Amino acid sequence: MGDNYIQVDVGIIGCGPSGLVTLKESLAEGHRCTVFEKSNLLGGLFTQAYQQGILVSSHLLTMFSDFVGKDKEILNKPRMLSFIEYSQYLNDYADYFHLKEFIQFQTEVKSLWKDYSDNKWKICVNNLNHIYSFDRIAICCGIFENASIPLFHNQHSFQGKIKHLKDIQFYEDFRNKHICIVGSGESASDMILAAAQYGKQAFLSIRKDHGFIIPRYIHGNRDEPADLDTSRAHHSIPRAWGVLHTYIDMIHSLIKSYFNSFFYQNEDQFDEYNLIRRTGIYMNLKQIQTSNIWTTFGTKNSNLVEALVKYKDKCSRKPGIKELKRNSIIFDDNSEEYVDEIICCTGFQILFPFLEQNSQSNSDMKRLANDAKISHNLFKHCFHPDFGDEIIWHGFARPALGAIPPLSELQARWFALLCSKKLKLPTKLEMNKQIYNYVKYLKWQLTSYRIDRLTNLTDYLIYSDNLARTIGCRPDLTRIFFQEPNLWIKLMCGSLLNAQYRLTGPHAKRKQAKEIILQARWIKQSNILYLIMLICYAFFWFVFGIESCKPASWYPL
Repeated sequence: MGDNYIQVDVGIIGCGPSGLVTLKESLAEGHRCTVFEKSNLLGGLFTQAYQQGILVSSHLLTMFSDFVGKDKEILNKPRMLSFIEYSQYLNDYADYFHLKEFIQFQTEVKSLWKDYSDNKWKICVNNLNHIYSFDRIAICCGIFENASIPLFHNQHSFQGKIKHLKDIQFYEDFRNKHICIVGSGESASDMILAAAQYGKQAFLSIRKDHGFIIPRYIHGNRDEPADLDTSRAHHSIPRAWGVLHTYIDMIHSLIKSYFNSFFYQNEDQFDEYNLIRRTGIYMNLKQIQTSNIWTTFGTKNSNLVEALVKYKDKCSRKPGIKELKRNSIIFDDNSEEYVDEIICCTGFQILFPFLEQNSQSNSDMKRLANDAKISHNLFKHCFHPDFGDEIIWHGFARPALGAIPPLSELQARWFALLCSKKLKLPTKLEMNKQIYNYVKYLKWQLTSYRIDRLTNLTDYLIYSDNLARTIGCRPDLTRIFFQEPNLWIKLMCGSLLNAQYRLTGPHAKRKQAKEIILQARWIKQSNILYLIMLICYAFFWFVFGIESCKPASWYPL
């Protein structure tokens, strides 16, 4: 393997998508790996969440770069997988790359600390009788582990049940109940529709703005997931023009909706979908000054709109909760409603009890755990400047629009190369400087209100390209434009497949990546329009030097 070959022992905590891809990429670099998974299944959240759940990103965006899965037709007929189907995809991935032999199931990490006497990281599991020793640690337990439930005023007097999303397994549990769903994210959107379908009465409590609403499928057509619009051309639109771009995008969608209604006016199901789509557009436009397409997270699931439209007789939107009474809720508008259960779709706390609460921990470990809770204060959401590449957080960056697993894969490739000393991190001073500038940028784009509350939020394309530049696997779009124009148009106007980052660089699989990209379904009309818009913006930037017209991701932050 050469004189410069370096092999290290890597301990990986968690076996969801992030843990699996970390294992695969670390093994590809020749490292020795052990994965600790506290359950008896791989797949993380997707084996525990409500089993009627469906992903909000199509398989094209969610899949890893070098494994399509057993269903090869899904490139031409993309769709959102159910949680059960995605769990099977992860199992197939583990089988294909021979990963399961490195996983210790039903093994919970109780304690993690650094032993400075031998400069190793130590892990205690289960009964604490055995101590494992590692050179590097990858924390892959994810952002969906510890439920965050708000405290409501006068909560002690409420006789109904207060649950978290994690407590829900089957929609039928809502049958014949008065339900209040708190939150406006993608899971809340699923919950409110289920509550409206099965319950007697359903209320959706949203304190401020909802996420930018995007349906799972365009025009209700299961062959065209809405995230086929998540293209490089679309996501390179300058962020400073978010309000204008949102107006253009929403007006374009409205025109298409009314146009389609004219041609399909005798199809009741299509008319109903168009009504739901238009209502979602009007809801987005209503809050456009504070929440446009680039300044908030995407609710890539319009079930909340369907619930409000289709079940308007028993489903309604409410403001925040002011206080609870014995059998009812008083909302901020002073309306009062009888409720049996409150379902909190209010996110998760980021906690690392194996670092925080154990006899081995010293002040450094507790400080590390506390600092890592604020994901964007880590270098690229991954590394603490004080500990360098010794310990990484994988899967803690959440894209406002896009999917987490592709980001985890790029993080895993970066980490594996760092372990091999083929790449190195900047100095502590430089990392802190970049962290400061990065958070400053996020607050400009996504607003301080969201970034201070959702510290793991990031921009999908900008973050992906930033990691790809670091790894050396970002495709050379200028060269491809002149040499392979058919590939270039798919890279610009097709979905942001992670396969693009296998065209070049370490562990490139160019032939396979090119086949995936060229076979993948894409939407020509809207994405060609985005490309034309992007060219116009770029013209004003190049010719007149208007900085606000600089295309996003073209250059590093």
